[in-house]
Amino acid sequence: MAEFNPNANNSGMYSNEPSLYGQQAPSQDKPTGPEAEYSQIATMISDLDRRLRILEERYSNIRKKIQLTDQNLLESEKSFSKELKEMNDESMELKRSTNDFGDKIVMFESELGNVAQKMDLKVIEKYFNMWDPSSFVTRSELKDYLKGKKISSGDKDEQ
Repeated sequence: MAEFNPNANNSGMYSNEPSLYGQQAPSQDKPTGPEAEYSQIATMISDLDRRLRILEERYSNIRKKIQLTDQNLLESEKSFSKELKEMNDESMELKRSTNDFGDKIVMFESELGNVAQKMDLKVIEKYFNMWDPSSFVTRSELKDYLKGKKISSGDKDEQ
């Protein structure tokens, strides 16, 4: 940015830019000597200042983006950690269930070893058919029979 000098003629200030009607403003002679050097240095400094502000703004924007990315990363890490813990818990529960199921199968196998075999059941069936429990006498029938015997034996004793 050029310095503002109220005593200077401002009509040639923007000599490189076209005027309102598309015509070039009349060019003034470029200053020579120390003023030219100061003007050049001031232009360079203002250009560097502008560039520095742009870089600072970019740096600030990048810092904000990195901070946002870090926050998102932390949140993602927390959620992944939570999901991993839940999966581990579910895995341990499945492992316990599988072990319990295996134990029950082993117990069932040992119980099956104590069950009668088919051959044993056939032998028992043969004995059952041979004894024919339907022809067995019940207690009440036996009592009635014995009472009848006592009565009839009592009649014989009297005779």
